[in-house]
Amino acid sequence: MTSQESSVDVPDVADFFPDVSDDLSKVTWAHAVNSKEDVDTYLGDNSTMMLEADIMPGRLTDADPEGPLIPIMAHPPIVVSDISFEMWITAVIKANQDGKKKGAKLDFKDITVVEDCLKILKGKANDISFPLWLNADILKGPVGDTRDPVDADKFLTLCMEYFPQATLSVGWTTKYTTSDDEDALYTKATVEEMVTTLEEKNVAQPVTFPIRAAFVPRSLDNLDWLVETVPDSTITVWSSESDTVDIQALLALRSLIGHDAVYYDLPEDQKKAFEEARDAQSSSEPSFRFWPSNTSALVTVGVALASALASLYLYE
Repeated sequence: MTSQESSVDVPDVADFFPDVSDDLSKVTWAHAVNSKEDVDTYLGDNSTMMLEADIMPGRLTDADPEGPLIPIMAHPPIVVSDISFEMWITAVIKANQDGKKKGAKLDFKDITVVEDCLKILKGKANDISFPLWLNADILKGPVGDTRDPVDADKFLTLCMEYFPQATLSVGWTTKYTTSDDEDALYTKATVEEMVTTLEEKNVAQPVTFPIRAAFVPRSLDNLDWLVETVPDSTITVWSSESDTVDIQALLALRSLIGHDAVYYDLPEDQKKAFEEARDAQSSSEPSFRFWPSNTSALVTVGVALASALASLYLYE
């Protein structure tokens, strides 16, 4: 490890945003921040903590159409953007240097751009003072999605070589059918394959597992096992706007594995429903105090204790 690498300190999300305390559901997200306009908007939005953006090989809008492909910010099938990866990460670095606290989740859609991006990150390592996640779907997952995952061996090898300080966000390709599809779950075999993949590469950095919200109800026990088995791991629940989501199952997940172990990155309507249910649940939970919280009650307790002691004294 070089002296530059050893000096890099990439903070954990909860440490970087202390207001979330031990409840990662309070972390806020901006999705598909893949244009200059979106970058400017969300870097200036004080309510947004983490910026998620997609990376593809492509060309800038004003580039030579016959020129070489470079890492750009775009979601498949789009291959043209007005912002490159290098421009994007430079803007996020500058925003943090200017006091705007933003984390970054980089979603790699193609293995061919991973090394180029990681080289850029390594060159800017001393300026990355914010949470950094490296995301890819590296295994085939529920309901037989036909898309090819990003090459797991290459992705993990490159991430560990170039930027081992980052959090790995590694998941599965998925396909949504209906809410009552009995195959809509992360099976024990599915999560075991992920554990084996990470163990074979001797992954030692923090890991979060992106989990599709619609598949949570049938997957609770297996997700609990996954987080218990992989050290320093969390879950990031995500969803598509068209998915049917069981909000109570999402609450059950955080109760099962801990409020400090589950992020929720949901579309606006689902996010609102989840937060309302979460807050209602929190307000209904009993709170216990050894001492009363108000002064008059403390006085009453004090008088009662004094009377009891006096009685004991007289009895003796």
